[in-house]
Amino acid sequence: MAVEKIPSEDIVNKKASFDQATANLLVKAGLGLSIGVVASALLFKRRMWPVTFFTGAGVGAAYADAQRIFDSVSTLGLPVKNASTQAKDSA
Repeated sequence: MAVEKIPSEDIVNKKASFDQATANLLVKAGLGLSIGVVASALLFKRRMWPVTFFTGAGVGAAYADAQRIFDSVSTLGLPVKNASTQAKDSA
């Protein structure tokens, strides 16, 4: 049973992707929170639901971006081709 070694570039790449997703989450959640606070103060008589709604929208957008970062195959608009389809297309 040989242990497969993972190249250091792959480890750094996974960490960079995680860091990017975390930074994206913090920025989008913070932006949603600030928009919610402003909307709550100016438009909705200081209710709590705009803050919750916009923060959740920011977290949801960050989650969607993280899915795109970690699973680039599921990018919208790109057809997914398996190996047998690629072999038929090249022949």
